[in-house]
Amino acid sequence: MIEMNFEEFSMFIVVGSVFLLLLLLMMHGWKAKSFRNKRYYQVVQCPVCGEVFDDRSSVKFPECKGCGRKTVRGYDGSLG
Repeated sequence: MIEMNFEEFSMFIVVGSVFLLLLLLMMHGWKAKSFRNKRYYQVVQCPVCGEVFDDRSSVKFPECKGCGRKTVRGYDGSLG
């Protein structure tokens, strides 16, 4: 049997709880970042009519729902 006093046992509980909490926070941050990146490529904005729509297909250049033009995935930051 492992012998330890109350102070060592309480430190073990506190350090273990903090470690578990940090691990859960890191996992949540990773999943949230993955979700944001996935949603970034699902939101499509047409540069001609300006319509923003949701496209969950894997097509590289989806067609705009309003005008039918091929669009770019994500928000296009170009000036032209």
